[in-house]
Amino acid sequence: MDKRVRGSVVNGYLGFIQKKWGKVGRSQCMEDIGLEDNLAAGQYYHSQISENILRWISREKGNEYIIEAGKFVVGNLGIIKWLVRFANFRTVANKFPANYSEIYTHGRVEVDTEKDDTYILRLYEVNFIKESCLAWQGVCEGALEMTKTPGTVKKTKCRVDGDPCCEYSIFLGAEQ
Repeated sequence: MDKRVRGSVVNGYLGFIQKKWGKVGRSQCMEDIGLEDNLAAGQYYHSQISENILRWISREKGNEYIIEAGKFVVGNLGIIKWLVRFANFRTVANKFPANYSEIYTHGRVEVDTEKDDTYILRLYEVNFIKESCLAWQGVCEGALEMTKTPGTVKKTKCRVDGDPCCEYSIFLGAEQ
């Protein structure tokens, strides 16, 4: 399976590192993982690059920053961020599978928005390391924040631990 991701995601993670730990942190990450320079946002690159960046964040700074990195990536999508603030979370969630397939060349995403208070996001053949699982939790939390929707995210299944998919329950409204 050829696992590729658009450079915009990789650059998003690198942008998070630079915002959090400055140019020195970004340079150190790039040197440590053997990355030469910025990647073109519209090009596809092997997803191992983003996995290596997430591993670097975890190893050098701690897992608590992985969720933050996921939030940052989804929250810094330029014009998309501006447009999303006018949409409700259900609309964003229902468009997520199509948007995912424009950014990644592997895996499959399902979203169940049948219940009014709980949405289920399922990622098949997407997460291959624990750090990716945490980043996707951050993506979900970031989408809630962008649409100004109160809610919480809980991971309920994990492909890395042997489940058929990674599954996130997104509880809308009061804390669950």
